[in-house]
Amino acid sequence: MKLKQTNVMFMVLALISALVFLQSEAADRCPTGNINLVPGCFDALRLASDKDYSRLSRDCCRAVFSLISDTCYFLFYPSPPCPIKMFKNICLNVN
Repeated sequence: MKLKQTNVMFMVLALISALVFLQSEAADRCPTGNINLVPGCFDALRLASDKDYSRLSRDCCRAVFSLISDTCYFLFYPSPPCPIKMFKNICLNVN
């Protein structure tokens, strides 16, 4: 192979390796098990992401605080992902 072809092949290999081995943040979704056990909690969190805190209950906030990870995200379609830390801060200030 010529030097230019070798450089291109190296760059392609580096790009593919980076895409394979680097984790995506979108895959770090929060588990919703405890939140689904509290009636209306998921909808209250979706509304809280739009600054409507009227439906957040104490039980819902307890379910939010039961999540161990501080780096996971909730996905509310079509809104962008919201970090769990945001909801923990909201619960601290609302309840």
